[in-house]
Amino acid sequence: MTKKISLLFCIFLFLNNCGYQPIYSKKSQNFKITSIKTFGETKVNKILSNKLKVYKDNIDSKYAYDISINSKSNKVTISKDKKGNPTQFSLSISITLKIIDTMNNEIEKNFSESSTYDNSTNKFDLRKYENNLIKNMSENMFSDIILFIQTKN
Repeated sequence: MTKKISLLFCIFLFLNNCGYQPIYSKKSQNFKITSIKTFGETKVNKILSNKLKVYKDNIDSKYAYDISINSKSNKVTISKDKKGNPTQFSLSISITLKIIDTMNNEIEKNFSESSTYDNSTNKFDLRKYENNLIKNMSENMFSDIILFIQTKN
């Protein structure tokens, strides 16, 4: 029993003093987004702008940026069966990010994600799966965007 307690105490002490901080927490950001402009695919833009709104109210920021996002999504049929019905699709999303700082320096960066998936006979489930795919790929690109902005400073 005392071994378990001492082990738990050591683990707690180690984790408490290891300096762990979440990467994407608002407290560790030294930048602020003053404006967000979006063009293109509405689903992707909505997800990204909602996630980026958190960085608008950062009072302790050293840097301020205006961000412009141009997104495109493309759904392509990869393969078809003997009757000509699609069996596999490819969905790709690309984002062109434009960052303008307070000195009017402009940086442009492209981000892209793609995924392939099989067709389904149930079109409702297929549409739901595509929306989920778009959401997941947009969230992945959001984390890439934040990491890019952090390393830019």
